[in-house]
Amino acid sequence: MFYPAPEPIAQVAPQTKTIKTFSANELALKLVTTYFNGSNEDKIEQVTALKNTINYLSSSKTNYEKKTFSALKNSNLGSAIQSLINSSKQQKPIESAKTWIHIGNIQNLTSTKQALQAYKEASIKDPDNSNAWNRQGHVYRQLKQFDRAESAYKKVQAINSKSTTNQALYLANLAQLSQSKGDIKGTEKSYLEALEIYTTFENDAGIINTSESLARIYQKTKKYSEAETYYLIAIAAHQKNEQTKEAVASYLALANLYQLKEQPDNAQTQYEKALEISLNNNFEESVVIIYKQLGKLTEEKGNLELSKQYYDKALLLDSGIEDGEKRSISTADQFANLAIANRKERKFEKAEEHHLKAIEIYTENNHANGINSQKINLGFLYKVWNKPQKACETWKSSIASLKRSKNSRLGSVQKLISTNCR
Repeated sequence: MFYPAPEPIAQVAPQTKTIKTFSANELALKLVTTYFNGSNEDKIEQVTALKNTINYLSSSKTNYEKKTFSALKNSNLGSAIQSLINSSKQQKPIESAKTWIHIGNIQNLTSTKQALQAYKEASIKDPDNSNAWNRQGHVYRQLKQFDRAESAYKKVQAINSKSTTNQALYLANLAQLSQSKGDIKGTEKSYLEALEIYTTFENDAGIINTSESLARIYQKTKKYSEAETYYLIAIAAHQKNEQTKEAVASYLALANLYQLKEQPDNAQTQYEKALEISLNNNFEESVVIIYKQLGKLTEEKGNLELSKQYYDKALLLDSGIEDGEKRSISTADQFANLAIANRKERKFEKAEEHHLKAIEIYTENNHANGINSQKINLGFLYKVWNKPQKACETWKSSIASLKRSKNSRLGSVQKLISTNCR
């Protein structure tokens, strides 16, 4: 097991540029994070659907699909959708139905109504395509049209009535439907029944998805022991199938759970397991996230020096994977974390330097919330530093932006100004 030590940062700096391999999951996650508005469960489901589409496009040799894949990588959703529509016109009904599902998966990033029309077109082309009906059910659930969602899910069940694992899929769909209705007991019951079927038939994909869904439900309802059990089941299945990136995500989720349980040592163990896998497989983006989380964890434990070293490692790696493009929001986040750690150590000049650097990068990225947050924190720094005039100037400079963005911290900043400033 690798346990990250607080060695000098120079020893962990990447000496050569690694070649990043394509990841359908990372592209899907990026697109969903950028465009999709929905609940956390809906986001997870949308990532899965979009990942399937991206995997199909990346392996296709036809010109239309190649154009679509290129457009998605450049976040050009309109061009991607049009390429697939053109492709569908050249296909027989059964293949065209599959293409319309992919169209719907992309459209659902920005418009549930357009996605629904695409999935309906797929079911018209091929009424026996269960995925077309399944996707309709998901969209109806997003739209809170629960009766229509259930009807679509029943259509899936009818098409594949001889498949026992399909009964598990139907139960998982009912669980999501119950969750959307706020019926936690119904959600738990359906997921547990689905998991029992998946386990009987050794369907690892179903075991993983259902276990992680149960873990999130139990975590949300503060049944932490049950959540821990199901995260561990999912991790075991990931290990069995050598799903390294997926295992990292589950370790991070389990670490977060231990932090909620106020078990920092257990949380650190899970972060270290995730870090070992990520370092061994050159998952640079995961390593950045883990160093950042370890920085926060050690900061909470009061080890500010080690915390800053973790933040420095994250910053160094994050800067190294930006390929010469403008500095990322993630880099700004690292400077922000370092600023807070230095302020707690009363290293005020260093903290000011990092706050200003964070503001500079957030400004490059037009990230209003980041700018506002740093100005507020910089004001607190000046107050602690016994520079009340600079604190007031900084807080006042954030007011206009807070008003424009309707930021929830506007009232608290106005109160700070009225209390501390003339």
